Order: sequence, then structure tokens, then C-alpha cells
Amino acid sequence: MKNPRGQVLPLFAIFLIGLFAMAALAVDVSATYSSRQAYRTAADAAALAGAQDLKTPGSRAVNPSDRIAARTDALLSLKKAFGATATGAGACNPAAQIDSCELAGTPFLVSVVTPSPTCVTCDPNHSVQVTVSNPRFELNFARVLGFGQFRLAVTSVAGLAFGRSFALQTLRPPKKNGAIFLVNNIEIDGGSVVNVQRGDVGSNANMRYSGGGSVLNIDPGYGMFYFDPLSGPAWPGAPMPPAQVVQKIPELMPDPDYVYPAMRGSLGSAACATGPANCAPTFSEARTSTCGAVGANPACTRADLDLATCKVEADFLKASVYAAPFMTAQAYNRIFCYKPGVYDTANPKQLAVGTGDVAILLPGAYYFKSGLDVSGRIVGGYRPSSPGVALVFDACSSQCIFSGNNAATIALNAGTKFPPGAAGTGATAAVDWNGQLVQTSGPASPTPQLPMTLMVHKDPTCFVPTSPPFQEPAGCDPGPVNETINMAGGGSLALEGVQYAPTDNIAINGGSLGTGQVGQLIAWTLTYTGGTRINQEGPPSDEPGILRLDAACTVPGTACNP
Repeated sequence: MKNPRGQVLPLFAIFLIGLFAMAALAVDVSATYSSRQAYRTAADAAALAGAQDLKTPGSRAVNPSDRIAARTDALLSLKKAFGATATGAGACNPAAQIDSCELAGTPFLVSVVTPSPTCVTCDPNHSVQVTVSNPRFELNFARVLGFGQFRLAVTSVAGLAFGRSFALQTLRPPKKNGAIFLVNNIEIDGGSVVNVQRGDVGSNANMRYSGGGSVLNIDPGYGMFYFDPLSGPAWPGAPMPPAQVVQKIPELMPDPDYVYPAMRGSLGSAACATGPANCAPTFSEARTSTCGAVGANPACTRADLDLATCKVEADFLKASVYAAPFMTAQAYNRIFCYKPGVYDTANPKQLAVGTGDVAILLPGAYYFKSGLDVSGRIVGGYRPSSPGVALVFDACSSQCIFSGNNAATIALNAGTKFPPGAAGTGATAAVDWNGQLVQTSGPASPTPQLPMTLMVHKDPTCFVPTSPPFQEPAGCDPGPVNETINMAGGGSLALEGVQYAPTDNIAINGGSLGTGQVGQLIAWTLTYTGGTRINQEGPPSDEPGILRLDAACTVPGTACNP
């Protein structure tokens, strides 16, 4: 029998070798991890340095020069991080994508790509992807085991993130219709073209095109956000141009719940039925045929018979941007000036602006309880940087509607931004009867706050649900739908500020040649039809965006495209 004590020494030697091997591997693993973290820090910093260049002031568009600047700054950041003074082999010119660019005097190859080929939550168009690799990373002790070197690489993605800034919002959730759901609350029909400028589009359901040439265009950098738990986009392909975001939102957008103008308060000039506060005057007669000299009709006067006020306003318009389009040739006896207040006018005494007539709305808050019909022209808020007008309607289907489908011109709070699409300065917010500005309010308000121009009171049976099932309330619109706002589009329409009709089914139909201009629009549903041409403007803010690192290529399990 062999002496077991003779086996101790070789066993100890084997154990000692294994122990040293594990210690050596631990040292190499630690060095690899430390180097990888250093590479990650450099790649993160470079991606952030490049991404901050991906914005043009006043726009979210990214120009070729912005991309060159992004690649230049990212490469400069990498050179500083690794102590390189020059570049060597590889594609190193920032005028194109940087690919496997050698940092002279270092073992590193770097790549800088924008738009980013990989994103988890970022917008590729506003993002930069940076890769740092060491193709011959040296190991120390592991080389005795045959592992001398290997490729060590990291990739980081960073971008500019922008908050949603809606030019259009439709709040009706999917509507149950028997065994199916109606999910389209934006309809673009009959070859209509809607250009959304400087803003996003949000739908609590989906959007549909019908008829050849119907399309919604969105400025680059903005997006189409929709809630439809049943399907993907219902429109044919992404809105144009292709550089915007299309994203399904996980929950319904709430009503921003803006405040309506007060019709009673410190500036009221009439007694109220109840309470101590003064009220806006109530007018029971608004026909243009009753407008004359001061005192003939408390609601209105005629320009040729009211030289002190109405003719002065008419002359201002005749010398303004409104002159050439229609005011120069307009006869004074066909120009009518209306005062703010409550228009509680029974049929046929409502305000109806006939063909060939011009109605001027003087600054202030109006409540048209019996609707408003425009076949001629109506203007208000035409003095730039001065208080404009605010028009309020009730939710209804026929008796209280704003009917402007045959209007020659509807220009409200446009200031000098007329004809539609012209540069200029709009009016400021109207002042209500309690001395308050009629403008957006609350946490959902854009910054800066925007004037509110057209408003429709809410139908209490229609609301955005906050708990399941996320569908249109059963009591909403059981009969004829609320369709209070019904206007012509095209070159006849110029509406600045916000149009707030959270439970109304707004229709914009046809219109004259040219393209109309409408500010932010919030509705229950929205239909463009009859080949209308409309520019929808978002809030005029220049949000700089927030620099963020994306999870792509960093968080385990996320995609990473080279």
C-alpha cells in the first residue's frame, strides 16, 4: 500500500495553480469591467455632445448642417476622452457617417451615426448612436490560458426628447356600435389636405383617410399619437413627411379643462337676474337690417351712420392687410359693428352675416346662445397685439351652431396675419366680463398661455373616461350629434389662438381657393371634407428639448443595430 503522504505535495501544487489561475482571471475580469465602464462613460458623453446639436432654433427640423455638427462634436468628445490629437484610418469625416474611425495613437475605433439606427424610447431623427471599440483589448494573466486579447466594445444612444405639443386633439374614445367599435375620430375625406405645423396630433381613437389625395402632413420632429386598443394605424402609411413619430399611447388623453370666459363680473354693464355681480348685456335682436346709428339697436351700429366708432374701425381695416382682399371696395352701408355680450336671439333675429356684408366684432367676450350664421365676412381681433375676441356657443346639432360653411371670410384674432398663412402679429387674448384674460389655463396649458377664440360649452354626457372600459360613454350623443362648429376651410378661414370644443364634432368643409389657417384645435371628433386646405398651427413655443440617454444598446435585452 502506497504512502498517502506522498500525494499531498502534487495535490497542493495543483490546488495552488488553480488558485493562482482564478486570481489571475479575477484581475483580468476586473480590468475588463473597469475598461468597459470607462468606454461607456466616453460613449455616453459623446452621444450627448452630438445630440444637443440636432435642433434648429424655432423648429424641430434637423438640417444636414445639424447632423455634421453632431458628428463633429461627438468625435471631438471622444478624442478628448482618449487623449487623441488626430484621426487615422477609417471613415472619419463628419460630413458623412463616421464608421470605424481610428483615433491616432490609441487602440480605439469609433463610430458616430445619426439618425440613430437603434432607439427604445428616443426619436431616431433627434438621436446619435456612438460606438467605442478596442479590437485588441489586452489581457494579462489570462494569456497563459490562451486568451491574450479580444474585442471590447460599447454602444451608447442619446437624443433630444420633446414634450407633446398638440396642434390637434380629438377626445372621443372608441365608440361601441353593436358588436364592433368605431375607432376613427379624425376623418380626412374628399381630397382634403391638412398641414400640421409646429405641433403634434393626438387622437383618443384613430384616424382615417377616404377619397383620393386625402392626407395629413406633420412637420418633422412632431408626431401622431393615437389610442386604439384594437388595431394599429387606420390610415394608409405614416403621415408625411416621414421624419415624424407615430406612436400608440397607453392611456386616453384627458380634457385640458380650460376655463370659459365669465359673462358676469366687474366689467358687466347690465343687471344680473341673481346675485350682486354685474352681467354682460343681453341682446334679443341682431339682424344686420336693424343696425343703424347709435341707439337704434343696442347690439350693433352701421359704419355710415356711426362715424365715431364703427366708421373708425372700418377705416382702420381699409388701411390694413384686410384692404386688398376685400375691405377697399366694401361700402360703408354694408359694414356692421357688433358689441360683446350675450346674444339670446330667437329665430329669425339671430346674427346672420349675408353675402356681401362685413360684420366687425368689437373686442370682448361674446356668447351666441342662438348660434351665428356667416355667408359674408366676419372679422374680430384684427388689431395686432391688442385684445381680441372670444366667441362661446352651446353644444347642439342645429339651433345654436356656428354655421360658416358658405362664408367668404372668417378672420378672428388674426391681427396682421392675413390673408391666411401671411406673416404678422395676432391679437392678444380677449378680456371677459370679470376683467380676466380669455386664455388657456391649468396644468395642460401651453407656455406661454394662448388666447382662446372659439369655444363650445361641454355636453355633460360626453366625457373622457378615467377607468375601464375606455370607450365613449353610453349616454353621449344618443340622437343627432353635437356639431356646433361647421365652417368652410380654404383661403376664407383665419383663426388664431385655441378653438376649444371638447365635446363637439367639428366639421371643416371645402372653402375658397387657397389654404386656411387655424390655431390649436381641441374637439370630440374632427372631420375635414370637400377638398379643404388647412394649415393647423401648434403652440408657438421653442422648447429646447431635454437631452437623454436611451436604453438602446445599454440595458440588457434591448436591441442594438450597428
